[in-house]
Amino acid sequence: MVTLDRTIFETSRATEYFDARELQAQTGQPVEMFATVALKELLDNALDACETAGVPPVVDIATSNGGDLIHIAVQDNAEGIAPEVVERILNFQTRTSDKSVYRAPTRGAQGNALKTILGMPCALGCGRPVSIEAREVHHTISARIDPAGELQVDHDTEDISITGTKIGLALPIVEDQVFEPGFWAQGFSLFNPHALVRISDFGNGIKLAKPDDRKTSNSYQPTVSFPGQWPKFLPTDLTSPWWYNAADLKRLVFSHIAEARRNGKSLSLREFVRRFRGLSGSAKAKAVCAQFYEIGRLNDFESEPERVEDLLQAMRQDTKSPSPGILGFVGEDHFRARFDEWYGVKRFWYRKIAKEIDDIPFVFEAAVAETQERGDVFTGINFSPTFEDPLANTGLSGPKFYTYGIYGFLNQGHAALLPEWLYARNKAKTAVATHLVCPALQFMDRGKTRLKISEAMAKEIAKVLWYVVKNLYHEEERRRKDAARAERRECEHERGSRYTLKDVVFHVLPEALSKATGDGQYPVSARTLYYQVRPLVQPYTTKDLDYTYFSQTLLTEYRELYGSIEGLYYDPRGILYEPHTGETVPLGTREVQSYTFPIWLYNKILYVEKKGLWPILEAAKLAERYDMAVIAAEGYATEAARVFFQQADKDQKYELYALHDADPHGYNIARTLCEETRRMPGYSVHVIDLGLHLEEALEMGLETETFTRKNALPEGLELTEVEWEYFGGPQEQTRRSCICQRVELNALSAPALINYIERKLIETGAIGKVIPPDEKLFELADEIYRDQVNGCVENTLDRLLSVDKIKRSIADQFNTRFPLERSSKWIKQAFDEDDTLSWRKALEGKLELLLHEQRSDLEEALEIQIHKG
Repeated sequence: MVTLDRTIFETSRATEYFDARELQAQTGQPVEMFATVALKELLDNALDACETAGVPPVVDIATSNGGDLIHIAVQDNAEGIAPEVVERILNFQTRTSDKSVYRAPTRGAQGNALKTILGMPCALGCGRPVSIEAREVHHTISARIDPAGELQVDHDTEDISITGTKIGLALPIVEDQVFEPGFWAQGFSLFNPHALVRISDFGNGIKLAKPDDRKTSNSYQPTVSFPGQWPKFLPTDLTSPWWYNAADLKRLVFSHIAEARRNGKSLSLREFVRRFRGLSGSAKAKAVCAQFYEIGRLNDFESEPERVEDLLQAMRQDTKSPSPGILGFVGEDHFRARFDEWYGVKRFWYRKIAKEIDDIPFVFEAAVAETQERGDVFTGINFSPTFEDPLANTGLSGPKFYTYGIYGFLNQGHAALLPEWLYARNKAKTAVATHLVCPALQFMDRGKTRLKISEAMAKEIAKVLWYVVKNLYHEEERRRKDAARAERRECEHERGSRYTLKDVVFHVLPEALSKATGDGQYPVSARTLYYQVRPLVQPYTTKDLDYTYFSQTLLTEYRELYGSIEGLYYDPRGILYEPHTGETVPLGTREVQSYTFPIWLYNKILYVEKKGLWPILEAAKLAERYDMAVIAAEGYATEAARVFFQQADKDQKYELYALHDADPHGYNIARTLCEETRRMPGYSVHVIDLGLHLEEALEMGLETETFTRKNALPEGLELTEVEWEYFGGPQEQTRRSCICQRVELNALSAPALINYIERKLIETGAIGKVIPPDEKLFELADEIYRDQVNGCVENTLDRLLSVDKIKRSIADQFNTRFPLERSSKWIKQAFDEDDTLSWRKALEGKLELLLHEQRSDLEEALEIQIHKG
């Protein structure tokens, strides 16, 4: 019988550059954006090349968008890509980049941009070659995937005469194509005052037309001279050790080691150190290297990779963190000039901040212009325009509102009217530019489109944004109030014939829910749902939908009518601080649902109306001394906080307390913590009201303050005569507003606040500290005793047997049985089975299986080592 002798085939992972789905992951953009991705990457590279060569950038863009293909060509006036670099780019097993592993404020830094561009024609089913002209050579590159799934690359060359680099490609037009080269030409000229950017239409040809042959042309002239006049961090400038952490520096060191294997030229440690800012001098570099006498070249780190962290500390000791000023910025004059040229400037606002947070410098600048024509909104990072809002996931707080992202801030600040779109296509007569420069940015995706920044940086950015939008915000708020008053007067008689805002919201909510949740695939926060509802109500009403009204009133009424909304949750607005553990729990819907009450840790919970008082309570160790968890809140208790109280009261039998201001809202906070409300019918919890009560505050001589109460007092409040008098009693209830008096918790000094809380706890008979019952205490004591004995035994065994030495010996002995060079293959195999794994979890799973196979041999070797010891 003839049997099949199967051949084991290997397929190159290089083909991932030629797969549309994989390219979407690498670039962070959908297929319909591939032409735009190619154009942006070519422009980033062109400007970097000019700056590296030290020449004033001249960048020519030629495109055509007709028929079935989009043609793109970009040319610069730099030194040109060397032929050997082109050859290296064609090695799709590696990433070819001179900036992806460096920490510096450079454009792009994707690390494989040209490779993705070479792969796009094939990925989209187009057989057109990519053309690269540089250094007297014209490269024609065609790449395809054969039926066996293997990559085939054809690379032809011919001699030509060329200045700089010119790259051209053609891509098929796809469904929902998005390609606006004019917008990107403007964007690059806006964030690069030193560049001459020209854009033209060259028909259906692939070669870049000469200037005289262009059918249409826009030219954006530089506004500053380069080099010299414009301060900017260049690709050739030295980076700083302060911009790296240990992992980043290790990546750079081992990238040099890998490059040395390829070219046979190992870099000396001194050469490497001198490439950092502040260490280029021989004396300083020598002082750093003297601490690493056993390491002469970077290759020596292969045997001691942990020493890279020591190197980082040594380089930092001999240098100072660079000033943010070295990063550079675009500047007020250039933004104003460009906006005036394009849209006509009527009024203009600009603000810049340059700061350092945790040793990392950054510059953020924002410009807003009121214009004669409709303007655009541009966002930039490191002198390169971005595809979308890079801070879309970042919370930004202004004095008048809290929102997410730059677009959200501009919308809330009435500085722009921005739909949810790939480009910031503004619908208002304003133009906006925001620009962040930073050498160490953390991106949330492989395409480097969304940033994750620190809370401190977000706070500084919000200050800058508020400065440039505040005039427009106040003017629009006044206009809206005036218009609303006029509309109410004009339409009062026909109110019955018009849609109410509630009617409209209820009508569009099912569609908004489907969109927000992906037809029930994902959960949705109340705030996210609000942003989906808001545009849907626009065709029905001119009324503004306020988030508080939507989330607290309309959603409550909707659930009363139609039942609970599957997957809806509310964002945390308050934090639970556990005593003794240091653990903090944000009190959102999902967090409360997953919270497990710790056993024998605390038996009381204090709800504090003002989260700003927590540092005082923390310093006094009030939670620890009374075995009491503290909820630091922001006014009224959220639904999540009250569910938490309900669980604590009914299931755990904890004592619950409330601390609040001596005013109507404070009293109502204590009441709604106990009683049912419209949002939570049937809710009932026993809460002890600690105050602050008005008459107690007056007896303590605390200062009152005046406030205007615009609404009637909340229903259900039981007030004394004094409280009626201060808060505006029955005689005031018919008025639209009245002047009242209150006392806030902040009127108490820190010592007085702590004394007050402790006195009230004693007066209300607070139970003592937590001690487990006798029947459980012996079991717990035995557990603690055994844990401590175990620790003592482990430490003694470690000292007597040299456990760490034995571990190293066993690992070295069995090292050859574990082919770690196959790690990449193991990881990819694991990803094929479960793509939710991290690379570390995937590798740990494989090694665990291999170790299990060797377990008996390992145990035998361990016994031998122990006997030797």
